[in-house]
Amino acid sequence: ILVGNPNVGKSLLFKNLTNRFVIVSNYPGTTVEVVRAQAGFNGRSVQVIDTPGINDVAPRSDDVKVTLQLLKDHPTGTIVQVADAKNLRRALFLTLQLAELGRPMILVLNMLDELDERGGRIDFERLSEILGIPVVGTVAIRNQGTEDVITEVANARPPRLADGYDAEGSKDYHYHSSRARLDTVHRIMDDTYAIEKPRNASLRVRLGFWAMHPFRGMAFLAVVLLVVFWFVGLFGAGTLVDLMEVGLFEQRVSPAAITAVDAVLPFPHEHVSENITHGVGLPITPVHEITILDLDKVATLPDYALSQGAALTTAQKVMRFFHDLLVGQYGLITMALSYALAIVLPIVTTFFLVFSILEDSGYFPRMAVMVNRVFRLMGLNGKAVLPMILGLGCATMATMTTRILETRKERLVTIMLLALAVPCSAQLGVLLAMMAALSPTGAAVWVLLVVAVMLAVGSLSSRIFGGETSEFILEIPPMRRPQLANVLLKTGSRLSWYLREVIPIFVIGTAILFVLDRVNALGAIARAAEPLVTGWLGLPSEMANAFLVGFLRRDFGAVYILDAAIGDNPVLSPHQILVAMVTITLFMPCIANFLMIAREQGMKVAGSMLAFIFPFAFFVGGAVNYIGRWLLNF
Repeated sequence: ILVGNPNVGKSLLFKNLTNRFVIVSNYPGTTVEVVRAQAGFNGRSVQVIDTPGINDVAPRSDDVKVTLQLLKDHPTGTIVQVADAKNLRRALFLTLQLAELGRPMILVLNMLDELDERGGRIDFERLSEILGIPVVGTVAIRNQGTEDVITEVANARPPRLADGYDAEGSKDYHYHSSRARLDTVHRIMDDTYAIEKPRNASLRVRLGFWAMHPFRGMAFLAVVLLVVFWFVGLFGAGTLVDLMEVGLFEQRVSPAAITAVDAVLPFPHEHVSENITHGVGLPITPVHEITILDLDKVATLPDYALSQGAALTTAQKVMRFFHDLLVGQYGLITMALSYALAIVLPIVTTFFLVFSILEDSGYFPRMAVMVNRVFRLMGLNGKAVLPMILGLGCATMATMTTRILETRKERLVTIMLLALAVPCSAQLGVLLAMMAALSPTGAAVWVLLVVAVMLAVGSLSSRIFGGETSEFILEIPPMRRPQLANVLLKTGSRLSWYLREVIPIFVIGTAILFVLDRVNALGAIARAAEPLVTGWLGLPSEMANAFLVGFLRRDFGAVYILDAAIGDNPVLSPHQILVAMVTITLFMPCIANFLMIAREQGMKVAGSMLAFIFPFAFFVGGAVNYIGRWLLNF
């Protein structure tokens, strides 16, 4: 059983031992669920269990409770405590608490390379002698020392501290006072740890300090946000989407699919053909780019007309039905796959890539320090920024990560904000693409509105839920150069998740639109929603379809709006784009996130949040519409 403080390399060691890929990041709280896998240890198969990080054995947060329950459920399991060699004092405090369990254990001191960089030295033999257990050094990120861990697990034994600390006498976790433990830790440190002259501070160390500086830190954050906007919103949503949507799908995939379906499902009809000309450019600013590729090709479009005088037989009507289902206006190939693969996939690929680089660098915990004061206004602390950041990847997994927060109030407020105002990767990428169609003022208004809503709803929710806000204690890991292999593996893993989970939702959503269109229900829905969509929000009636599919996933609705905003035939003005962006950002959580909220906090809480979010999103969107129109006419 791998146990240890947060962000010490447990999951990375787990991956090295089992060859099973897990998400490994340079900030605390990555692992929130127990992960199990088999591994070969000295010729026999052994189950290895990775647990959430803990700082002590007091069950203050849900992730600590998970680890403690696991230790109780496996009374004969060997404890492998993984520790940060740079923070030996903190690691030993947890070692003494684990020693009180009287279980066989070994101590693995990871990150020896960073300890050496700081001029630290540990006497492994003396430390092993004092603790009475094997002590192993590793550099897990380079897979160094893994074989030593496998060898020493066979020599694991209950600790027998040589300095007289009584570990066997404990009947519970709190037998010894913290003072006694600290005194013992100080004596062990004096006997085993030494600091030599450290090397000169590297650029990584200086960047780490700059990222938390009151003034330089804000400039650092602004640069990071600009890079993300350019890479995701302009390059990903511009250059790559143009290449995929026009160069691949409109000019090649869709015409080929239409030709193939026409051959398999023949009925008398003629498709429309059009010369598609488009230039793909490398963006410099939202309005300036360098053309790098001209796309010019005659392509077959999904639109068609029945042959003059044709009367379809029953069999031909059936073939026409399935033809339209596959390659019609709401076709599974021409719409669902086009949206999912040609528009959203390039956007989420660039976002996942930059997200993996930032999380591997160690910047996210520094961002938590920067926003701690702001989060206090919502009854939270900076630690809550970590689930929020994960929510930019997937709100469903981020909801599970709220277990690292210590109080129920903090967990509920964070879950509410994740469901309301934190867009997932696909939705955020699409929103960044729409932002490129706005003026800098319009983009700033969207950002400020979403932030203002978060502050207002967070503050109100904090008062409604009640309870205390925990103290903000967060270890700041060193800034590290992102490992290319780790970045690519995590990006690939997240893209695999996207392809498995999101594409089926796009297919289902498109199929629903197709059926509604066939039974002439889309027009009825548009007319029923007209007072809300066209009257209150001031959007075209066809935008009702965007909110309809948004019930399945917000990003699907966002893609629908994106097509209406900057597609081949845009129908939205900049003011309407802003209104649509605000509304879809605050729209109801996707089905997967709703089910995760119900799993974590109960169906009553999930239903209450949904009942608030749905009308609130339309209220804010309508307010933006009317205030914006008043200002435009002023």
